[in-house]
Amino acid sequence: MEVDLFLELARPPGPDGVPTRISNVYEDLITIAKAADQLGIGAIWLPEHHFLGDYSASAAPDMLLAALARETTSVRLGFAILPLPIHDPVRVAERLATLDILSGGRVMWGVGRGVTKTELDGFGVDPSNTREQFIVRLAELRRYINTGMLDRGGQHFELNPAPSPRLREGWMAAVSPESFDLAAQLRLSVLTGPFKPWPMINADLKRYRAAYPNGSTSFTMATYCGLDHEESRYRAGPGILWAYRRILDVTRTMMVQQVAGYEHYRKLGWLTPLLEGVLSLGVLETLGLACVGDPDHVTKRLRTLNQSGVDRISMVLGGGDLDVSEAINSLELMMRDVMPRVLSADVTAVPLEVTG
Repeated sequence: MEVDLFLELARPPGPDGVPTRISNVYEDLITIAKAADQLGIGAIWLPEHHFLGDYSASAAPDMLLAALARETTSVRLGFAILPLPIHDPVRVAERLATLDILSGGRVMWGVGRGVTKTELDGFGVDPSNTREQFIVRLAELRRYINTGMLDRGGQHFELNPAPSPRLREGWMAAVSPESFDLAAQLRLSVLTGPFKPWPMINADLKRYRAAYPNGSTSFTMATYCGLDHEESRYRAGPGILWAYRRILDVTRTMMVQQVAGYEHYRKLGWLTPLLEGVLSLGVLETLGLACVGDPDHVTKRLRTLNQSGVDRISMVLGGGDLDVSEAINSLELMMRDVMPRVLSADVTAVPLEVTG
C-alpha cells in the first residue's frame, strides 16, 4: 500500500474568525510538497473545486501542480478529480501533456461528474445530463491522449505538445455501487472516500476487483499522527470535524434532495442527519473515515486497510488548520515509524477499536 496526500486546500476560520489568506495556503502547499517529496510520499492529489468558499482554494489545480513540478523531483502529481462535464476534453489533454513534460512524467489524472450542485449550476450544467456527458467526454479525452489528434468539421488538428503514452492510464472517482461497476467497464482505476462508511466502500472495492483485476484502488481518509495520543486527537480533531461539516454543507443538495442522475447520493442521505447529530472523531473512526492518534493507534488502523487490498491510502492531513510544522511532523512519523510496521509481512491483523 502506497501513501499519498490529498490536499483540499481548505481555509477554516482562525481564532479571529477569518479564514487563512489564499496566498499563505499556496505557500504552505509548496512547503509540504517539498517535504513529502523527500519523505517518499507516493503522490500529491489536488481536487478541483469552484465557488465553495473556505471549503477549497483549488480552482486551478493544473497551475498549482505545475508549481509543485518545479519544486519536487519524485512525488507524483495527481488531479483528483477533473469534473469532465465542465471541461473541453481537448484542453484537458493539452494541460495533462504540458504538465507531464514539466514534471518529467509524474502526472496522474482522475475524472468524475462533480458532486456539488453549486459547481454544476455555476457552469450551467444540468445534473441530470452529467452521466452521459462524462462518458462522452472521457471517450474524447482518451482519443486525444491516444492519438494526439483532433478531428473536427472535416479538419485534422495535431495537439502540441502531443500527450505521452504514459498518460493513458487514468482514475475515476467512485461513490455509488454503479460508479464502481462503471469504472471497471471503462478500465479505470478508482478513487474513493470519504462520502460513505468504509465497510460499504470495501464491499464495492471487492466487486470492482473481481470485475477488473488490473485496476488500482485508492481510499481517502482524514489522518493525523503525533507522539502523544490524546494530544494528537485534541489538536487535529476540531479541524477534521470542521472539514466534515463543510463536506455535509457542500453535498447537502445531492444527499437530501432527489437530484436526477444522483439518486445514490439520496440513498446516503441518512448519513447527513446522523453525522450532524452525533459528529465526533470517535464516530468518524468507527465509520472508517478518519484515523488520528499516536503511531501505535494509526498503525493498527492502516494495517487493516493494507490487508484489505487497497493499493493507495490518500491522507487528508487534519482539516486544514494545521501549521506547516505540524503537518510535516505528522508525515515524518507516518513514513518513518507507522508505514514500516503497516507493511511488515510478519504482523497479524488487529481488529479496529473504537476510541472516543
